[in-house]
Amino acid sequence: MPYLNFSTEDFPNLQNLFKFLTNFLTRRNSRIDVTSLKLSFRGKFTQLFVKKLMGYAFSHNIQQLDVVCVSENDIEFPALLLFSSGQSLKHLSLTNGSNERWSRKRSKRYRPKLKAATSILELPGLTTLYLQGVTFCSDDHPDNKCVGFLSKCPNLKILTLKNCETDGMDCFSIGHPGLSNLTLDKGLNKKVVNVVAPQLENLSIRYANFEEYVISAPNLASFSYRGDYPLHLNPTDGFPCLKEADICVYYPKETHSHQMVGLLQQLHNVKFLTLNLEFIELLSSSVELISQQPSLFVNLKRLTIYPHKVFEYDMRGLPKGKVNLSTELKQYLLDSSPGATITMISPEEIIASKDAASAKKLMTELRVLLEQEKANTKTKGKAPMVSNNGERKMQLQIGGNRALIKNYWKDLNVQFEQRKAKAYIIISKLESIEEVLKKLPAANRALIQPCFSRICAQADNLMNQILKMQCDEIQSRTSVFS
Repeated sequence: MPYLNFSTEDFPNLQNLFKFLTNFLTRRNSRIDVTSLKLSFRGKFTQLFVKKLMGYAFSHNIQQLDVVCVSENDIEFPALLLFSSGQSLKHLSLTNGSNERWSRKRSKRYRPKLKAATSILELPGLTTLYLQGVTFCSDDHPDNKCVGFLSKCPNLKILTLKNCETDGMDCFSIGHPGLSNLTLDKGLNKKVVNVVAPQLENLSIRYANFEEYVISAPNLASFSYRGDYPLHLNPTDGFPCLKEADICVYYPKETHSHQMVGLLQQLHNVKFLTLNLEFIELLSSSVELISQQPSLFVNLKRLTIYPHKVFEYDMRGLPKGKVNLSTELKQYLLDSSPGATITMISPEEIIASKDAASAKKLMTELRVLLEQEKANTKTKGKAPMVSNNGERKMQLQIGGNRALIKNYWKDLNVQFEQRKAKAYIIISKLESIEEVLKKLPAANRALIQPCFSRICAQADNLMNQILKMQCDEIQSRTSVFS
């Protein structure tokens, strides 16, 4: 077994897991590599526990490591001390699964920290790093700003930091010569984030609201931002290779107008730009500001505008149909790119798209369920429940034993209830899909209807087979007592 998955949820306590792991690793074929290790634990753990398990994994050429820690107190993750031996490790995921709790010591809500030092991550083979809820701790050097955090991971390509924090740093720096994909998702609320990544192609920022982003990424091709407020972007190289940008500011205010215009100015080389309607509406209300600015985008090929706040149950605050741009805003955005096209997505189209995706997801789930039940039906239908000889033997064995007769029919009732439950699930999913299809516009519904019709036919055939099987079993069991 090259794929190992251990969790304290499967054991009474951590000590039992440690005992089991000791026995398991002792008996495992040591000539077989450990391709993947997933470890999820709750509570305190010892250095010995981590050293034993990680040491074994790294000595057996582990390629993927996923660790989830849940604790009531701050913990330091000593396993990182062993990572210097991780020549084979390509994918690492470290997650703090602890929830906020009331701390008597701090007299407030507090989330236990999973601490990791910043200067000991030495993984020469690592290509993907995912850290969630991790607190970076500097090495007591006042000038340490996490600059050397990734310096000993020369092959790193993909980095994701979600809900991460830093101790004792106002500036957080990410520097790597080969990094191609960077995602900053929440957390890290410091004054400045500094990114130096000459090969960075894709940058995604979600709710990571720094006061300023200083980014050196001359090869950046795709940029995505989601947040309550517009960010202050300071590109040192101007993003000359920028192809796509998707900007969504959820709750823009009039006080943010200058910052929003400044953000667009930093993206002036973009070819395909997507903005949410709320962003556009605020720009339209700031005519005096944009009228003083030259036309912005010189390479733009397509501008897409869509409403972010779309709720099917309440569309009173949204315009019906297509959204119109003011003349001033059109000039500001498009005059320098006369060949650019504008795609304005209405709220109705957003809802139709969501409904279509929901219908496709339900059909996928139903198709999998039908395939499973079809396989079960074939397996159970290969041999009759009771042969002729079996019937005679059953007649002799049962005799006047009412308890045995009762159990004999009880088994059939259990099977019937199980099949009835599965049939109910199938019918419920079919009805759910039908309800979603009714909401779709005719054009969208026409694209999905043929697939749904095929699934309905499969469901009908399967239900008929199950019903026939049930009738055959009832008849077979009845004949035993005839």
